[in-house]
Amino acid sequence: MPPNHTIHAVMVGMGENWRRSGIMPCVRSEIGRDKPVPYIIWSIEGPDGVVIVDTAYHPDYVTAEWAEGKMFIEPPTLMAEIGVKLDDVKTVVVTHFHVDHFTGFDFFPKARFVIQRAEYEFWTGPLMCHEYLNKLIRPKVRPALDRMMQEGRVRLVDGDVELHPGLELLRVGGHTPGSQMIAVQTSLGKAVICGDVAYTYRNLHERLPVGWYTNLADSVVALDRALTTATNPSLAYPNHDLGLMQGKRVVRVI
Repeated sequence: MPPNHTIHAVMVGMGENWRRSGIMPCVRSEIGRDKPVPYIIWSIEGPDGVVIVDTAYHPDYVTAEWAEGKMFIEPPTLMAEIGVKLDDVKTVVVTHFHVDHFTGFDFFPKARFVIQRAEYEFWTGPLMCHEYLNKLIRPKVRPALDRMMQEGRVRLVDGDVELHPGLELLRVGGHTPGSQMIAVQTSLGKAVICGDVAYTYRNLHERLPVGWYTNLADSVVALDRALTTATNPSLAYPNHDLGLMQGKRVVRVI
């Protein structure tokens, strides 16, 4: 029987509303765009140590307009509330390369970043000759990524991978070509951290794909996979739903 893990959600910041964030919570005609947008990363604690999911964003790597406001608190301060020292973190799983998920790598100086090869190759490949796609990766990110590759701090994986007993990476694509979810064995059964496969609980409950995707069909299939992988739907966790946080900045979800 795989060992159980605990999961904490950590809200590093909160955008004023979906409209200003530039992303769409469900479909493009979503009427709830004036709700706040939480920016959440995750800590998974188990017998093999702490695994962090996503890095949050770092003001040095995003545009000034994007970084200002958002009630930002750096991850080291918030993680200290649950006894996690980021200098000791050895593994960070990156769900995908968007700025709120993967520009905070400097907060984790000793970590190795686990990334789907499809994600890495998309954002460093020939399609970046298109300005619209290229500008989604901030200019300083690629040099930093090259440096971490040379230092052996990036692990590229292909498809589904068991990271530790009771902790599995699931490549689903959809939102981005190499988007991945994390399936975690817990005391209540198997939980799924969805990444941006699901921004909100509505995405999951109504099987509505998020409004930002590179492949719509894969986005739809990914939602089904999240719900069928989790022991029950309440154990599938979206990445930008304020209801998840229960009015707190750090919350143990299971």
